[in-house]
Parts: sequence; C-alpha cells; structure tokens
Amino acid sequence: MIIPPFERDIIHRSISIEAREIPSKRTRVQILAVNEGLKLVIHAEDIVSLRAALNSFLRFIDSSLRSIRIISDLEDSSCKG
Repeated sequence: MIIPPFERDIIHRSISIEAREIPSKRTRVQILAVNEGLKLVIHAEDIVSLRAALNSFLRFIDSSLRSIRIISDLEDSSCKG
C-alpha cells in the first residue's frame, strides 16, 4: 500500500517505539520508512514468535493509519464547517 510521506513518518515514529521495547527475547523487530511505505523486518527464533510479532505489528500499523485518517477527516470537516 502506498501512503503519503506524512502518514508514513507518523506511523514510523510511533511504531518504532514498540519495536525497541519488545518484552520477548525471542523476537527482534525493525521498522523502516522506505519510499512511499514502511518495511517491517522481523527476526524470530520460532514460528510462534514470528506469528505473534507479525500480528501485533500489523495491528499497530493498521490502528495508527486509521487513527491518522479519522483525525485528518475531522480536521478537514471542521475547517469547512
């Protein structure tokens, strides 16, 4: 999915915090801002850890993107109103 740079940067900053503070020693996560999107790199010792990290970070990204767009829509409607 291609996302605007300002959305990418907001998500990158917020999710990077989560990636640095993973409570599990079995998983390492890195999130990178690339071109018009994000690159999620997950290193896991086993498939269970990989699945857990992938699901968590996809949810973090989806929730962040939805929140940004809801706030943006509210700001747009208040400016027009």
